Amino acid sequence: MNGIELENDMLVTTSLKPIDYSDCFETSINTDKFPNIDSFVRRYFETQPRWLMAISMNILKQETMDKTLENTSFKIDESIGAWKIYMRDENEIVFGDDMGFMEYRFGMRLDDDRLRVATVVQYKGRIGKYYFSLVKLLHKKFVLKSLSYPLAK
Repeated sequence: MNGIELENDMLVTTSLKPIDYSDCFETSINTDKFPNIDSFVRRYFETQPRWLMAISMNILKQETMDKTLENTSFKIDESIGAWKIYMRDENEIVFGDDMGFMEYRFGMRLDDDRLRVATVVQYKGRIGKYYFSLVKLLHKKFVLKSLSYPLAK
C-alpha cells in the first residue's frame, strides 16, 4: 500500500468543501477475489478486529457487524455503525461521519485492479482542528492496518 496524491476522479474529493486535510493510498488488488467495490467493502467490514470496529465504527460486537452487513446493500444513507454512506457510484463508496466539531469522509475506489482509499476532513472550529491534530498522529497507521485485513485473507 503506497501513499499517493489524492486524484480528482474520486468522489470523496467532492464530498466536503473546504477540505482541511486529505490523504490517499493505493494498492493492486485481486479482481477474481474482489470483482467490484461492494465485494471489497463487505470483506473490509467482515475482517476488522473488534478493537478496530469499536474505535473506528462504534460497533462493539461481531454479531452487530454481522447483522448490519446482512441488511445492507451499501446504498446512500445506509450506515455501518457510525459510518454513513454519503455518496457512491459503481466504483466508489464514500463513508463518513459528522461529529459536530469536524466531518470526515473515507472513500474506497476500485478501478480494475487498482484500489484507492482516501480520507478527507473538514474542521469545524478550533475543537475540530485540535481533535484531528491528535488523531492525525495515528490516522494513517489505522487506515493501513484496517486495509491489511481484507487484503490478507
